[in-house]
Amino acid sequence: MIFKSFTAAAALACATFAAPALAQDAGAGTAAGSGVTVGATVYGPQGGVVGTVKRVAGDNVVLDTGTMEATVPASSLGAGENGPTIGWTKADLEAAILAAQQDAAAALDAALTAGTSLYSLDGIVVGTVTEVNPEGMVVVEHTSAGPIQLPKDQMRLQNGNLTLLVNAADLAAAVSAQTGAAPAATADAAATTQTEAGL
Repeated sequence: MIFKSFTAAAALACATFAAPALAQDAGAGTAAGSGVTVGATVYGPQGGVVGTVKRVAGDNVVLDTGTMEATVPASSLGAGENGPTIGWTKADLEAAILAAQQDAAAALDAALTAGTSLYSLDGIVVGTVTEVNPEGMVVVEHTSAGPIQLPKDQMRLQNGNLTLLVNAADLAAAVSAQTGAAPAATADAAATTQTEAGL
């Protein structure tokens, strides 16, 4: 059986959607009600540097520790003598990030079983998992193109669903470009699925 691999196309499309909740307000520059701005240094409870503010989005702040990033509520930051403070040391925050990443990876592995529906970022069923190969590619029976391979590292659990971090239309375009299948067929199938799911 020949599988069509969409690693490059999916990775390119996923770059746009890696942090959808943050992307909407990322240009604001100041966390709502906190006065925390992009580029500000954030300090821990003993005054040590924890990291810098990389992005703000409404009530969330993305902290960059230099090796890791974490999204935290702006309300978790207070005002200190040197600038914004948080109740974590850098080491504690990085340990918490690592633990969360490991938990997320374990949950994703548990969801990647044959028969699991794969959703797009915009909540449309785009296929069904058939297997995960040793190279980290997930074989999916696409709703219109048949078996394709998609990168496991571009999948997450979102609202309890196994989700590819690409909108259905973008995946349909990638499938169409590589297989010659009409994107409209995929879009029609996706619309039907979405309607049936009550979305």
